[in-house]
Amino acid sequence: MAILQVNFLSDTLKRTVPIQVVLPSDKVLSYGGEKTETKPYKALYLLHGLLGNCTDWVMNTNIQRLAEDHNLAVVMPSGENSFYVDQLLPNNDFGAYIGKELVELTRRMFPLSHKREDTFIAGLSMGGFGAMRNGLKYYDTFGYIAAMSAALQIFE
Repeated sequence: MAILQVNFLSDTLKRTVPIQVVLPSDKVLSYGGEKTETKPYKALYLLHGLLGNCTDWVMNTNIQRLAEDHNLAVVMPSGENSFYVDQLLPNNDFGAYIGKELVELTRRMFPLSHKREDTFIAGLSMGGFGAMRNGLKYYDTFGYIAAMSAALQIFE
């Protein structure tokens, strides 16, 4: 299991942003076990709640075990209390960042499936709202959406 901290210059947000990625790429095989061919991983884009950051899921949950058990890559961005929506302030288009740029970038960086049915988005609280909003807006990218204790925010 690899847990990677990645910092990259976001073209959408115009600043360096952090993400954490869990990859089940180095599974330990039991004695005598055969190594299977590596296929592109299904990917879960997992969004944190208000006042959190990209480390919340790794620090406070068993996300690594879930990733390994299901042979799933998990990508966790920092949402900067944005509700993961495009904002009026310049360089704060978090919806486009999550729904397009992040998915495209991580698919280039890691062996992730490009299939809609293999691409999931989920979140907790503020992240639950972001998952619902971006999962529906970018329906051609995300095949499944999960919102846990989603904070429903109405924007005018």
